[in-house]
Amino acid sequence: MRIRVLVDDSSEYGGPAGEHGLSLYIESNGDTILFDTGQSDMFVRNAETMGIDLSKVGSAVISHGHYDHGGGLRTFLRINEHAPVYIQRRAFEPHLSLRSDGDYADIGIDQELMTDKRIVLTNGRTKVSENILLFCDFENEYPPSRNNRNLFMRVNENILHDDFQHEQNLLICENDKTALIVGCAHRGIENIVKKAKEILGKYPDTVVGGLHLHKLSDDEEGLSKIDCLAKRLSETGSLYLTCHCTGTTAYEHMKTVLGDRVNILTTGTVMEL
Repeated sequence: MRIRVLVDDSSEYGGPAGEHGLSLYIESNGDTILFDTGQSDMFVRNAETMGIDLSKVGSAVISHGHYDHGGGLRTFLRINEHAPVYIQRRAFEPHLSLRSDGDYADIGIDQELMTDKRIVLTNGRTKVSENILLFCDFENEYPPSRNNRNLFMRVNENILHDDFQHEQNLLICENDKTALIVGCAHRGIENIVKKAKEILGKYPDTVVGGLHLHKLSDDEEGLSKIDCLAKRLSETGSLYLTCHCTGTTAYEHMKTVLGDRVNILTTGTVMEL
């Protein structure tokens, strides 16, 4: 299994440029998957730089309904004429962020694309292929990150805190190895990993994606929560490859607990799992 980071918030000097968002190119068992598109067409330009032809991608997944994960969807549908795009059925609903000035900013994805014939609306569990599964059916045993507190959804005329039922996660099995791919883990990485274990019968070997911890590291209470999270994750035995919304300070704090069981990714990183 090979995973290449097309877009992440950070990038290495002289390498492909980054932007706030996430996009991964995954190869496994002969399948090719685009996981998220970042917020612009940067994922396409970086793919070209890395020698990847996105017009040949077999399928695409959008992890949830935020612009920094699905902002490049229209571009992908234009350059790739055949791949189905799997997206949770509530992802096209309006999603908002409360700004410091008290206004709500639209952070959703283009609702016009919902009617595209290649959009596959998912719910619960969806089998993409024999060894690839999407799931969003789990409970919040552990509380989600407090970083969600400024994120909202519009339901009819009401603005409510986002429950992130529109977030889905990807499980890939190759031979005897398993990988869990997440976008932002808004509903809590502990909850997602626990559900993955229930599905697989064991914890995934590798977990890749954003953990939505970046603002938690601003104070002692947040750092304490990161410590508790890292200790629980250490019990899974999984390797955690973090990026995007995890945050450098949070990552470094987790590193003191998890050691070589956690590493950070940047735009252009290539992983062989």
